[in-house]
Amino acid sequence: MDSMLTKLRWLVMVVGLFAALGSVQAKRVAVLFGSNYTGNSAGIPPLELCEKDAALMEKTLKSHGRFDDVKVYLGRMVTANNVEKAIEEVANETDEDDTVVFYFSGHGTYQRNKDAPDGLDNVIVMFNRPHISELQLNEWLEEVESTKTVFVFDCCHAGGIGRQNKKQRGTGDVPVGDGSSGIVLQNRNASRYFDNKVVVASSDANETSIEIRGGINQGIFTYYFAQSLNPANGDLNKDRTVTIFEAFEWTSKRVTSSAKQYNHKQTPQLIGDGSGIQIAGEFKPSPPAPQPGPEVVDPQPNPNPSPVGPPPNPVDPVDPVGPTEPEVVNHGEQGQIVLATTILKSKYAVSSMNPNDIIGENDPHKIIGETSPYKRKPGEGQNREKRKDEDRLVKATVSGEEFPVKLQWVNEYQLRQITGEQIPLGVYSFQGVVKRNQVAIITISKVPAGVHEVIIEADGYPVLKRRVGVEKNQVSKELVVASITGRGSIEGKVFYKNFEQPMAGHEIWMPTVTGVNQIHKFKTLSDGSFWFLNLPASANYQLMVSFLENSPIENNRFEVRPGGITKLDVVLNRKSVRDR
Repeated sequence: MDSMLTKLRWLVMVVGLFAALGSVQAKRVAVLFGSNYTGNSAGIPPLELCEKDAALMEKTLKSHGRFDDVKVYLGRMVTANNVEKAIEEVANETDEDDTVVFYFSGHGTYQRNKDAPDGLDNVIVMFNRPHISELQLNEWLEEVESTKTVFVFDCCHAGGIGRQNKKQRGTGDVPVGDGSSGIVLQNRNASRYFDNKVVVASSDANETSIEIRGGINQGIFTYYFAQSLNPANGDLNKDRTVTIFEAFEWTSKRVTSSAKQYNHKQTPQLIGDGSGIQIAGEFKPSPPAPQPGPEVVDPQPNPNPSPVGPPPNPVDPVDPVGPTEPEVVNHGEQGQIVLATTILKSKYAVSSMNPNDIIGENDPHKIIGETSPYKRKPGEGQNREKRKDEDRLVKATVSGEEFPVKLQWVNEYQLRQITGEQIPLGVYSFQGVVKRNQVAIITISKVPAGVHEVIIEADGYPVLKRRVGVEKNQVSKELVVASITGRGSIEGKVFYKNFEQPMAGHEIWMPTVTGVNQIHKFKTLSDGSFWFLNLPASANYQLMVSFLENSPIENNRFEVRPGGITKLDVVLNRKSVRDR
C-alpha cells in the first residue's frame, strides 16, 4: 500500500512538473549594436547619434517590450567578433517559440563580390575592420532556431553626403568596376538571405537613412520605431499587443513624412513574413468586444480577374498578412485606405511608355509606331463596326470583407498629386482616336484600425494583394503598381556615384524588347526615375545609358516577369557617359 502511495505521489509530481514547464512563457531576447565610430583607425566617417539610438532601443524594449534579456554593444565594442559571439549566445539560449530582436545602428555600404548576383554585397560597417557582409551575417543567423527573429537595421545600403543638421548613415560611393561606365543593381530590396527571418530596414535599397540633430536628436527611423513599441501608439487593433507589422506600419508613414521636411526620401522596408510576431505589450492578444460593421449600400460588381499568378512584387510574400497575425475586429476606431493603382481604365488599353507608340486595336501585343509594320495605312479601318470603349470593373476587399468603396479614374498629373511619383501612363488607340490612359484610385472607408490584407481584383489583371496598416481617423495611402496579365513593369532610377545624387534628364533606352518593334527610350524625370509599364514578359531585356555609343554597363541584362516589378538602380561614375 505504501509503495502504491509513493508511486502515486511521484506521478502527481511528474505531472505537475510537466504542467509547470508547459506554462513557461516564451522569452523575449534582444541584442543591440550602435557605434558613432569615434576614434576608429579605418578612416570611417563619424556619426553622432547611433549609440544614443541603441540606448533608446534598450530602454524601450525593456519597458514597453517586456524583454527578459537585452544586451547592448556600443562604440568600440561593435566588432565582427562580438556580433558573431552575441548571435551564438542567443542561438544557445533560445528556442523556436522565443522572440529574438537584433538591432544595428551605424553605417551601411556596398563592397565588390564577383559571386553576388549583381556583383555587390550589402555590408554593415563595424568600428574597425573586418566588416560584415549580408552573406556572413546570414550564415551566423542560421543557427538561431526562433521562428520569430527580427533584425532591425538603421543604416544605409550605400554612401551619402553630409548636409546641414543631418547626416547619412552610409560610407563611400557605390563601387563600379574598372573600365565600366556604371552598374545596374537589380531588385536590391528583395531578400536573398535570412530565410524564415524578418528584416526591417530603415530605408529602401536605393536610399540613405538620416539622423537628425536638434528636436528629434536621433536616427529618424529609430526615433519613430521606438515610439511604435508603446502600445498607446503601435497597438492598432487594440488587443494590448504590438506586432512587428503594427510597429512597422505605424513607423513607416511617419519616417517618410518626416524625411520630406528635410528634402529627403526615406522609405522603410519590411522583408519576410512577420505575421504574429509580437514585439511589445502583452504576451497574448486580448481583442476588444466587436461592434457592428458599416453597412455597404452598393456592393461592388464582380470583375473578371485572371488566375492568381506570381506575387505582384518579388519582395512581397504571397499572402502579405498570414493567419497567425492577430485578428482585427471592428472596435469602433476606423480609418480610410486610398489605393493609388496603375490599373488602366479602358479594357482596350495596353500602355506603351514611348509616347510615339500606340497600341494595335486587334492585337494589343502589337505596338504601332512610326517605323512599325503594323502602322495603319491611309483609309484602313474606316469601315470597322463601331463599339464602345469599356471601363474595367475593379473590386477591393479588406480582410475578406467589403467596406464602402469609391472608384475614381485619374490622369497622370492627378496620380502624381496623390502619390508624389511621376509615372508616365502612356496612350492607347481606340477606333482611330489616340487617348491618354487613366488609372484607378480606390478609396475604402470605415475600415477598422489594424493591419489588414487588401485584395484587388480587376478585369484582365492578376489578383493583387497588399498589407495596409489603418489608424484611427487617418488615411493610409498605398501605391499599387499593377501589370496586365502576362506582362510586367520596370521601376528604375539613375544616380551619379551614390544614392544622394539622382540624375534628371538622362536618356535610358532598351535596344531589344521582346514582342515590341520599337526602341524604348525614356528620359529620366526630375528625381532620376524612369518607368516602363506593361512590358511583355521576357528574360532578354537589356538596358543602355547612351543612345550614341555602346558604353559598357555592368549587369545590364535583366528579366521582366509576368505580374512582377523589376526594380533597377543605375549608378554611373560619370555625369555623362561620353565624358572621358
